[in-house]
Amino acid sequence: MRAMPNDKIPEMITVDELQRRFDIGRNLAYRLVRQKDFPSIKLGKEYRVFAEQLPAWLEKQKKCSK
Repeated sequence: MRAMPNDKIPEMITVDELQRRFDIGRNLAYRLVRQKDFPSIKLGKEYRVFAEQLPAWLEKQKKCSK
């Protein structure tokens, strides 16, 4: 398997960082990362969130809630 160049690896944050950025609790953070449309991936036993995709996901949520 070939390694990805560093400039192609997307920035990912942990569930703890997601909690801090959005000021949400642990249960809500895990509910979000388990949603199919949320920009996250499970790596082993831990979830990671694609930080660069969060703004687009938030915009989509705003449109859906109107």
